[in-house]
Amino acid sequence: MTLTKEQAMFTSDTAKYKIIGICTSCVQSDYVRDIVSSISRKGVKEGYKVLLFNTFCDLYHNISYNHGEASIFDLINYDILDVLIIMPEAIKRDSISNEISKRAHEHGVPVICVDSTMDNCCSVTFNYSDVFEKIVRHVIEFHGCRRVNFIAGVKGNAFSEERIEAYKKVLAENGIEFEPERLGYGDFWDMPTKGVLEKFLESSLEFPQAIICANDAMAIAACSILRERGIKVPEDVIVTGFDGIELEQYNSPRLTTAAVDNDVLGEKIINAIDHMMNGVPLPEKIEVSYTMRISQSCGCKKIDPREVGDKILELYHRMNNSDGHEQHMFSYLAKSVECHTVEEMAKVMARSGDYYSWVCTNTDFLSNTRQRERFNNSFTKQMRVFMQTFDNKYKTGEVFDTKDLLPDMEQVLGRHNCLMFSPLHFQDEVIGYAANSFNPLYFLFQNTRRFINNTNQIMESFKNRQRLERANAELARIHMLDPMTGIYNRRGFYKNVRKLISKAEKQGTKLFEFAAPLTLEELNKAPNAVLLPLGPKVQHYLEKVVKGTKFENRLLPELPHPSRANGERIAYFLGQKAKEKLSRLTDPEKLDNSKKNMKKILKSLKVKGSK
Repeated sequence: MTLTKEQAMFTSDTAKYKIIGICTSCVQSDYVRDIVSSISRKGVKEGYKVLLFNTFCDLYHNISYNHGEASIFDLINYDILDVLIIMPEAIKRDSISNEISKRAHEHGVPVICVDSTMDNCCSVTFNYSDVFEKIVRHVIEFHGCRRVNFIAGVKGNAFSEERIEAYKKVLAENGIEFEPERLGYGDFWDMPTKGVLEKFLESSLEFPQAIICANDAMAIAACSILRERGIKVPEDVIVTGFDGIELEQYNSPRLTTAAVDNDVLGEKIINAIDHMMNGVPLPEKIEVSYTMRISQSCGCKKIDPREVGDKILELYHRMNNSDGHEQHMFSYLAKSVECHTVEEMAKVMARSGDYYSWVCTNTDFLSNTRQRERFNNSFTKQMRVFMQTFDNKYKTGEVFDTKDLLPDMEQVLGRHNCLMFSPLHFQDEVIGYAANSFNPLYFLFQNTRRFINNTNQIMESFKNRQRLERANAELARIHMLDPMTGIYNRRGFYKNVRKLISKAEKQGTKLFEFAAPLTLEELNKAPNAVLLPLGPKVQHYLEKVVKGTKFENRLLPELPHPSRANGERIAYFLGQKAKEKLSRLTDPEKLDNSKKNMKKILKSLKVKGSK
């Protein structure tokens, strides 16, 4: 890849690394996790660094929450990538996948599209039809089944329709008439499958010898429903699936199914990238075949009770781990409510997340106004580290350029091979992003998902609490000041007078008291005080209090009370309003005389600044 001068300047620190970017959604699902892990494992083995940009939900629905999720793709700095891999089938919004691809091509970054096709991209496709046809043939030709029902996916879906055609083809080749009642649509998941099974069981047609399912999720649901009805698999009816999902290994009986060899997938993609790095253009297409896995649900393999027991025990441990992490997250939520500062929150967050993780926020996250200039729409040009952990130690507060993705990115890449970036947002309002170092051999993406979801709620709540506290503080401040003059009102005076007296006492300075009903005892605490009555009532009161005392000659001529009605008079006295702009309610000569007399008294008392 040829770099511009600007790109070369930026990548000088990271150019020694070969970097693969991956854009996907739902990495916590079996399908996406296996593909990402296979590419990452092979990539790391060949000396590549992997940057994974992931949302924890697909983006099919055009809603505000998904807009916030999609913001993570705005974080991508294409200038540091050698190649970008996109998984449109996981993202599920062509407009987003196409925009990512467009930006990559604008920066000269080649794109590989997995399990789909896109313009100007190398497409990695899976050969489904041949292997699915083999499963149907196995059931009909090897097991001799003639009454074969089929549970398809979504009606009209390309994958679903392709598998229906394979089913019909094998039926016809074996002289079996297609009966529409033996076909149902389970929409690729369990609840619709239940309805299809009930129709099969209530049908006037003879009960099927085999039920072929378009994916494993529907096959697992079918086995469960049949078991509830007292129908045994495979003794009474054969059931097959497709896809080879992780959940299948916990099903009894184990499914006869088909799955992609993820090791082969990762190897083919990384080999193609290696060739590209050596000057060979990426191929237009990389095809990866599925492999049929013959197992127990068709009767070819016997159920081993020991295997079942081992899987149950393994599943128990996984559920126990999940429950433990969920309780840990409840504690995270509870402790966060008690935090009032960024430092407190960062500490709680560090103890609740992964060993190597970062939480980065927009620099305007806690401000009341949004910065206009953004990095690729969603993020401020600089980010602030809200929290970063290293071996359970945390740091907070560091500011860095958003294009760097993380502070000290060169050092981070030197220590970590794989990094995952996930969005932090409240609906479509972007807070920032989280980053996690992950090991493709054993990383619990589901736990990270739970942490990210909780962090989203916590950060929004923390932001609102911070803003509320600032608003309350400002409201309290405003309630203590006169809005026209900025001088303490009665509430502010009573709240602060003793502090001012004490401060003046300690400093030995003269104090101008904006007077209220003070006692002589209080005045004696500040023997050098100069008294300025605001309003005639205050003046009459003070004249009585100080008569015959040392404060008698320290009583200045009155000024108007700082009310809205007297705001103009005070403004003139302070030189903030010209005489010609005064209304008829203000007597400038009276105020000028007061100021003249006040200066005389202050000069006689040798008060600094009285000239």
